[in-house]
Amino acid sequence: ACAPNALYWLGESCYVTGNYPLAAEELRALVPRFLARDKTPGGMLKLGLSQLGMKENTAGRATLQAVVKQYPGTDAARTAQQRLSPKS
Repeated sequence: ACAPNALYWLGESCYVTGNYPLAAEELRALVPRFLARDKTPGGMLKLGLSQLGMKENTAGRATLQAVVKQYPGTDAARTAQQRLSPKS
C-alpha cells in the first residue's frame, strides 16, 4: 500500500514545483501498476495536467478525457472536465 502513495506524492510534489517531465514520469509509473487503487484517478489527472504543462496538448487532453470516462463522479473527473471545457 505504500508504493502507490509514494509514487503519487512524488509525482504531486514534482507537479507542484513545475517539474512536469519528472511528474509525468512518476505518475506514468503509478497508473498502470495500480489501476484499482484510490490514487489512480488523481494520478491520471496530474499526469494529464503535467502533459499540458509540457505543451503536450493532445496527450494531455486524451489523459484528461480518460479520467472523465474511467472515473465518473470523482473529484478528479470533475477537475479534468473543467480543464477540458473551453473557457467562456
